[in-house]
Amino acid sequence: MRARPRLVVVGLDCAPPALVFDRYRSAMPTIARAMGRGVWGPLRSTVPPITVPAWASMTSGRDPGEIGLYGFRNRKTRGAYAMTTSTADDVHVDRLWDLVARAGRSAAALYVPPTWPPPRSTSATIVSCMLTPGPDAPHTHPPALAEELRARFGPHAPDLDDDGSLSPDAVLAGLHAIARQHFDVAEHVLATRDPDFLMLVELATDRLHHALWPAMDPHDPRHDPASPHGRGARDLYRYLDARIGQLMEKAGPDATLLVVSDHGARPLLGGVRVNELLRRAGWLALKTEPSSETPLDLANVDWSRTRAWSEGGYYARVFLNVHGREPDGVLAPDAIDDAKRALETLLGRVTENGRTIESRLEHPERAYREVNGVAPDLLCFFGDLTHRSLGGVGAAKVIATIDEVEADRGRGGANHDWDGIFVLAGPDIDGAGRTLGASILDVAPTCLRLMGLDVPSTMRGRDLRALGAAPR
Repeated sequence: MRARPRLVVVGLDCAPPALVFDRYRSAMPTIARAMGRGVWGPLRSTVPPITVPAWASMTSGRDPGEIGLYGFRNRKTRGAYAMTTSTADDVHVDRLWDLVARAGRSAAALYVPPTWPPPRSTSATIVSCMLTPGPDAPHTHPPALAEELRARFGPHAPDLDDDGSLSPDAVLAGLHAIARQHFDVAEHVLATRDPDFLMLVELATDRLHHALWPAMDPHDPRHDPASPHGRGARDLYRYLDARIGQLMEKAGPDATLLVVSDHGARPLLGGVRVNELLRRAGWLALKTEPSSETPLDLANVDWSRTRAWSEGGYYARVFLNVHGREPDGVLAPDAIDDAKRALETLLGRVTENGRTIESRLEHPERAYREVNGVAPDLLCFFGDLTHRSLGGVGAAKVIATIDEVEADRGRGGANHDWDGIFVLAGPDIDGAGRTLGASILDVAPTCLRLMGLDVPSTMRGRDLRALGAAPR
């Protein structure tokens, strides 16, 4: 037995309760056994339920507004309309491995978004995430670890190299390959660094869902029960479960396992061209008419006549072009509240040719404890995540089909959903079984308490072990 108990956290990006707890449970005996002797249930994600802000929130106990991250891409400053890709440099709060290392314990974070560029101001072992721009970019801390891993396991491959052109069989083979490398690296770090806290995030599940969800989900309108790729998807989950079991064997009998996901997945039913909707309603103006559907950053926007615009993606981030706040703002500051109410009416119930999409809207000042960075003025979840937001202008229709979404955004098999998962099992976990009401903000304080460490007052959330059992 180790002198100090070990905590292993395994993240399965995008893993939904319906798969892990139901349809694939028989293929995942490691997780099923953990469910039988531990605590488990759905894990409510962040607003928005998107990889970078969700993992940052999970590992810090702070919400996206406090961190200032609202998606993969964010506005760095009010002085520009452009969006840039977020990195670890945009996270200015402590994360679990920082707190564990500062307490004098050893920690490792492997492929956890966002960890690129790898931080230098920590004694934790870091292998960076899918944001790494290439295998030759610095991607470890300490830096010398990169060559050690390359010699044993090949070039750094945090994500599947796929521009959307890979066949389903090639996607499955590629996902097996990257997952194999990630778990091999985790076992190596476990054996050579002996961390008290080890966290590994596997992105293969997310990429699987975005590529092959119709083959996996009988509720998807495109589902084909005879598709061989549904069996291939199940086999990938089976493989990941086996590797979790193998990792825990190496972690030792006193180790505690926490399996988590940052959000869930659900069928994608289409899209809403939000900037085209804003343009037709007189909120966004162009200097010249596009000849075809055109991304907003390539369109000739007339900012002097534009009151609102949006960034597309899994949800719509809507910004008001406020005078004195934006570079070429025109909306009077005292008109902001009226503008938000008008946009809520416009976006909350999108109708075209007899089709209506009821949507969920959030205000940052209500959704978050603090609002930092450049937050959108409204967050719009079309159909409450049945439809993605498309940011282009010039299309003939506002509502897009699934095929049109895939052509615009690349692979679009699934959209994100609000609930991920957690499964917690170990020597000191009472088997309370299934619970309800868990939040992604509960994970960080639970991890610290499991390790006997103090929980900072800035963290919200409860101990997952304290949640009451759900009725059967």
